[in-house]
Amino acid sequence: MLKTPIAAAVLAALSLGFAVNASADVTSSTTSANTAQDSQATTSDQSTTATDKKARKLDTVVVSGSLINNAQIQTATPTYSITAEDIKARGFNSVTEVLQNSVFATGSVQGPQQSGGFTQGAQTISLYGLNPEYTLTLIDGKPITQFGQLYNGQSNFTNISNIPIGMIDRIDILPGGGSSIYGSQAIAGVVNIITKQHMEGAEVSARVGRYDEGGGASQRLTATFGHTAGKFDVLGSVEFDNQSPIWAYQRPFTALSAHPSAVATVLDYGTINTYSGAIQGYVSPPNGCSAMSGLFNGTTIQTTSSVATRTGTYCGSRNVLGYTTMQNQSRSYDGMLKLHYNLSDHVRLYSDILVDWQQQKFTAGSNYVWWGPADYPSGLIEDATTGHILYPERVFAPEEVGNNYYNQLQVQDDLMYQADVGANGTIGDSDWNWDVYFLRSGDRTSNNSPERMASAVDNYFNGILGPNLGVDPNTGLNTYNPNYAGFFTPLTQAQFNSFIRNIGSVTNTWINNTRATISNDSLFALPGGEAGVAWLVEGGNQAWYQPVNPLVADGQVWGLTGTSGGGQRDHYASAFQINLPVLKQVTFDLSGRYDHYSVNNGSSNNKFTYKAAIEYRPFDTLLLRGNYATSFLAPDMAALFLGPSGNFQSVTDYYLCATQGHNQDCAANYSTQVQGTTLSNRKLQPTTASSYTFGFVWAPISNLSLSSDFLHVAITNEVAPQDADLLMRQESQCLLGQLPAGSPECVAAAAQVIRNPLTGQVTNITQYYVNISNEVTDSITAEAKYRFQPTAIGTFGLQFDYNNMLKHSYQIYPGSQPINQLTNPLYSSEFKSIVSGALNWSLHDKWGSTLYWHRYGSSPNYIGMVDGGSYPGASHVAPWITYNWSLSYSPVQNVDLSFLVNNVFDKMPPKDRSYTAFPYFNVQNYNVYGREFMAQVNIRFGGAK
Repeated sequence: MLKTPIAAAVLAALSLGFAVNASADVTSSTTSANTAQDSQATTSDQSTTATDKKARKLDTVVVSGSLINNAQIQTATPTYSITAEDIKARGFNSVTEVLQNSVFATGSVQGPQQSGGFTQGAQTISLYGLNPEYTLTLIDGKPITQFGQLYNGQSNFTNISNIPIGMIDRIDILPGGGSSIYGSQAIAGVVNIITKQHMEGAEVSARVGRYDEGGGASQRLTATFGHTAGKFDVLGSVEFDNQSPIWAYQRPFTALSAHPSAVATVLDYGTINTYSGAIQGYVSPPNGCSAMSGLFNGTTIQTTSSVATRTGTYCGSRNVLGYTTMQNQSRSYDGMLKLHYNLSDHVRLYSDILVDWQQQKFTAGSNYVWWGPADYPSGLIEDATTGHILYPERVFAPEEVGNNYYNQLQVQDDLMYQADVGANGTIGDSDWNWDVYFLRSGDRTSNNSPERMASAVDNYFNGILGPNLGVDPNTGLNTYNPNYAGFFTPLTQAQFNSFIRNIGSVTNTWINNTRATISNDSLFALPGGEAGVAWLVEGGNQAWYQPVNPLVADGQVWGLTGTSGGGQRDHYASAFQINLPVLKQVTFDLSGRYDHYSVNNGSSNNKFTYKAAIEYRPFDTLLLRGNYATSFLAPDMAALFLGPSGNFQSVTDYYLCATQGHNQDCAANYSTQVQGTTLSNRKLQPTTASSYTFGFVWAPISNLSLSSDFLHVAITNEVAPQDADLLMRQESQCLLGQLPAGSPECVAAAAQVIRNPLTGQVTNITQYYVNISNEVTDSITAEAKYRFQPTAIGTFGLQFDYNNMLKHSYQIYPGSQPINQLTNPLYSSEFKSIVSGALNWSLHDKWGSTLYWHRYGSSPNYIGMVDGGSYPGASHVAPWITYNWSLSYSPVQNVDLSFLVNNVFDKMPPKDRSYTAFPYFNVQNYNVYGREFMAQVNIRFGGAK
């Protein structure tokens, strides 16, 4: 139990728990500490047996950010927690929603709404706007393997969409460097997902939900049970979760384009005499679009361009872009089993198993299911009769694909697991505790995607274009006499299926880790309390494999590039921690860790990190705290083992802008999409970082707690692919003679930037991973909680959380001008500030209600993100504010009924009139899901709590 009222105040101030009681000594700090307090609580009952006391010493205690099972040391480092009850009351449906609603998650991230993205079937978070790979995610303080597919095709990351929410007891977030305890990746912070530990009895929970505007219907069923029989303790849980997709056409915000998008169009670039690289018009359908009028639910019409200078017409529909999934169809089956056996008064054997199988279905949509002569020479053709340079483009409609586009869904099956077997105990009757375990965590993901086979789809359209009549020596293009009427004719489903084939891929990752820890939280007495010490050693290996499908590698799949690579590396580490309460008012904490990584070719990385922290209590109601930490990220597996992997990216062609555009508006007028190739680098060194935080926790009056912390993170030697913009700038300087042709920069640029010899346009860029970038963030976080005195109408509680990014600068390469990520929208659309609040109410342990409020600050508009903050029209969109509300009622003991509404006012993303491209909002910042209704019932059996 908490011995003093102020202890509860500090505990509440650093958590997202609700209860606060504050008026005396500051002795504890976090909700994560609460588990330790409960597990290790002493009692004044003189009848308690020695055996009971020994058994309690064997209890598993999960204390985030520490090797020592002593809750009090956590006050030196802020730890913010959200409990299972808060997760339920605030309407969160998944671990993803919990973490992405955290005020620390200011960064923009890709996910299911990222049509055509690399990881449309996975989700992650960005703390403080930093790369997701800088956040370490743990389950019960133990590592979980990373996702097999690469974030943005470049870096490894942790997928948080496959972690079952019904098995969670709480989630701890520790901002800043945590490598001295946890090792690599803990730069921006550590997320520790704590699962349920003990239960006597059983609980069944069922939830159903639906969205106001359709799609996304969900069902979840969770059953948890536990029992202790003598020396044996078991806890188990199973969960089923199902969710329907949300299509863009189901939301007015994304259903229709402002102007008809192309269904079938023949772009006309003029003749060799007028060719400039810009579209001049269209070859009009010879018989109009009557043959295609039934496509896209009868909305396809003959139309002219929205660009007034373009001549001709094409077949288009405003419904084209709506056939993409904004939320994935998902079904998952989860299981958790925890087994404990007290072998003796001093030794406990244990094993923990967590397994999740998840299937998701999604599609990038009709905007990505199309054909054009992209794999022809130069990607263009020439009309032999007119001499016009053309680009025919054909988008396939749901009537041609079949089953209202469900036939085009990609299927992703993901098996994630974490399992350990170990023993813990005490050395005799001493205060020395030990723990040894072996852990295996893995993730196997398979994808099957219906894709166009290059030869089949080209053969079909070759029949429409007619025979190749030869190459025009003036343009270098193949010449044809196309059958335009045939091109503007719909396909049957059989014709479409004739050039579609399911293309499979499999990724596999795993971690093997053996760890031994010894600790003593009562090593010797100091004026402020008992000193504690801990030491660990661990070793193991990790692997990542993402082989490319041979059909993709051979270019047999139309318009599809592949990411490939794989390898293993070994790892061992040792760490220590010392906690010294030198005075009642002052406690020091010091930890350090050495990590060593090696790969089979003999290359290795080594890194020592440390953390020094202090707590100071000048008087009973105030805690001042601070720490300084170093942290690191070992070169991720992709950077070390990536094979030649393709991508498409937009770059600015500075050479053509200089030679044709007089260096005016280069980003706006000479931006082009090119194919890229990324290659690994075995000589990479670790990314390094330092951070410091200082702040306070104050309980000025009873039932009120306030806290605030400043965090500074400085990252150096970042591993990243070479910057494409820098390559393009250097290549331009070399071609213009501003750099010596024989310089290393020009030799590299000539080999890595490939241009078409006829048109001069860039066709391919090759990039290597390098240690090149630096990054700095400053932020301030604050929290306020107040619990009102009980009234006749119930008890109320209020909480506010706030995070403001004061600085986020990014230096692409040494010597370059640092980029202000908060003001330069070309490089980041992250939020500068996030605020959330919760108003709770309870009455007679029967009624309860929570109103949850979340405010994202403003973010750049589309013009700013595309053309830069100084471009005319660049500005910011309004803040986005949403409300969730829940009401719970217990009609009888052990039965809880809940009704929940998310996004109560059905708020869509902030209006951005400059966002003229589908889906008309920033998918990395907002969603169009809208208002959601849910009902839930919880039933407990046998005294379960």
